[in-house]
Amino acid sequence: MYNKGGEWMSSIKQVIAHRLRVLRAEHQMSQEELSKASGVAVSSIGAYERAEAVPLLETACKLAEALGCTPNDLCDFPTEK
Repeated sequence: MYNKGGEWMSSIKQVIAHRLRVLRAEHQMSQEELSKASGVAVSSIGAYERAEAVPLLETACKLAEALGCTPNDLCDFPTEK
């Protein structure tokens, strides 16, 4: 999964940043509102949305729950049965 130059990590940061912004907009939530609903710091949410950081699984679960989705939805991973 990892390749030279950390391209995979850079890519997942971009995907999560985009999906987080889209999902938050769909729920008409500000970063502050998402912070209150999830217990995740506003500064962390901002860093995720700017693709400066990737949330840990526990944090991704908190964000997903607050947004009514799954962590897979945040990562844009397909969900196959």
